[in-house]
Amino acid sequence: MRLACRQTGTIISRSQYVYLQRPDTATWVTVGRYTLNDGAHSGSFVYAPSYLDAGLPWAIDPVNLPLQPGVLQPALRYGGLHDVLRDAAPDAWGQLLLQRAHGLGDNTHTFDYLRLAGNGDRWGALALGASRTPPSIHLKSPTLPQLRSLAEELLAMHERRPPEDARVRRMLMATPSLGGARPKGTLHDGDDYWLVKPLLQSDVIDIPRLEHATMQWGTALGLRVAQTMHHQIDKGLSVLRVRRFDRLGEQRHMAISAASLLAVEYPGSLRGGFSYARLAEELRRIGAPVEDRHELFDRMVFNALAGNDDDHPRNHAAIWQQDEGRWRLSPAFDIVPNPELVPTTLSMQLSLGRFDIARDAVLADAVRFGFTDSAAAAAHLDALITRAGDTLPNIQTTLPTDLVALLQERFDAARARLQA
Repeated sequence: MRLACRQTGTIISRSQYVYLQRPDTATWVTVGRYTLNDGAHSGSFVYAPSYLDAGLPWAIDPVNLPLQPGVLQPALRYGGLHDVLRDAAPDAWGQLLLQRAHGLGDNTHTFDYLRLAGNGDRWGALALGASRTPPSIHLKSPTLPQLRSLAEELLAMHERRPPEDARVRRMLMATPSLGGARPKGTLHDGDDYWLVKPLLQSDVIDIPRLEHATMQWGTALGLRVAQTMHHQIDKGLSVLRVRRFDRLGEQRHMAISAASLLAVEYPGSLRGGFSYARLAEELRRIGAPVEDRHELFDRMVFNALAGNDDDHPRNHAAIWQQDEGRWRLSPAFDIVPNPELVPTTLSMQLSLGRFDIARDAVLADAVRFGFTDSAAAAAHLDALITRAGDTLPNIQTTLPTDLVALLQERFDAARARLQA
């Protein structure tokens, strides 16, 4: 395969090789090639014959890019960028950094953000480049003793101030691949990598501390939640650390967003495809066990109880477990109660056509989550609500009064809607 950059009429084709870090050996292999046709707003992907001939079993997207020869179906979303490649591209924060660094406009194609972001800090186990052979790919990031410097530099960048620490600034500008809209960077501590998210001046409440408390609450309920740590560095510098589940040491783990599994565009598409029940079915289709569907049901309920209505399809994911040889629901992440109001709906449908937080909406599609019938799901729901009420006071003991009141208000409102 050769890198294509050709012009035919008004259509310009641009290509990038796609690399995968093998889950078994951690070596990088060329998995295929992506081509964007700018004028047609379409793109195509083809698996490398060498990858297919080697009999390697990993489809980079088990729903939209199955392992097969030839040119696969054109991408229908993101201006022609395939879903799993959009997963590896930066979101609002990373795009903002790239706009500043390269003078890009707001109409820049996502492909260019993907291409320019660099491979050091991408989500998941994919990388891109112009060479047939994978390049050397390593992440250089601040270490735990630099936590304060990293947080202060993120704030300086957010506020468009000159660097507080030029070396940390260079590392952050070299790895603008992370998702989300809030400033964040990666910190290295032994074999673990952590996302670092500081409190912003514009926050109406201590968001890092609130997110940490909510994630602890989820853990107390028995959910599989990404590990978090909160640091109060000084009176005004509250910082959250979230352990990344997509890498351990030099090994990156294949990951795919729920948006990709559901074949929906986020942001940008109508919410009709945003569905917990459909996501449960996609998990079943890609080989995840029934306990993952039960876990997804519990997360749906917990988002309602915690008042987290930012539960959009990019805040759910699946991850490849090499020791099991299958995809699993990833640990939960980005569970943050709405700081300004008590939600009455979620971003994802609780059942067909129902976004509202209500008992019948939660139970209507229960069998799609692996429950035998609605009665079994109702008993499970009631037990979960009881555990949530029992564990919340333990979480609140370490919080200031404003966060205690916020969590209690969100829980009481949702409990009233969900109880029999």
